[in-house]
Amino acid sequence: MDSLNTPQTRSTTDADDAAKWQAVIAKDPSADGRFYYSVKTTGVYCRPACPSRRPLRKNVAFHASPEAAEHAGYRPCKRCAPREPSLAMRHVEAVTKACRAIECAEIPPTLDALARIAGMSRYHFHRVFRAVTGLTPKAYSAAWRALRVRQSLPGAASVTEAIYAAGYNSNGRFYAD
Repeated sequence: MDSLNTPQTRSTTDADDAAKWQAVIAKDPSADGRFYYSVKTTGVYCRPACPSRRPLRKNVAFHASPEAAEHAGYRPCKRCAPREPSLAMRHVEAVTKACRAIECAEIPPTLDALARIAGMSRYHFHRVFRAVTGLTPKAYSAAWRALRVRQSLPGAASVTEAIYAAGYNSNGRFYAD
């Protein structure tokens, strides 16, 4: 008797498939990378959070990896690009680059400059930055400069020297922040 056809294994697989289908219906980003689904009628496979139109359940199959889906004869979706990092990961990478630019700059970069570094429009970048960090780019920059002042105070000859060393162009700007 084949072990894959036992009632216990079949019910476990059915339960797993039902949970995967719920993730596809909900377009759950936390399921990305855990499995992929293919649609028989389109010949495409996607990640669970793909924003494409929801397929009929009878046309869907689940795969453990992009390689498994391609081996079954499906091509990657052009919309969600399952072989590339997820959108959330790309956002985190872009925001990380912007944070490093803020941390390395003497004078805080403008929102336009940060958006160019991230490869986004300034409005979209502002929304993405806030969603990822919980802060606006300006608030992050102010917090970083305040940290630099605190770190340079013990070794500085005066408070004014620490303020200028942290990137403030006047002590008035420091006290305004």
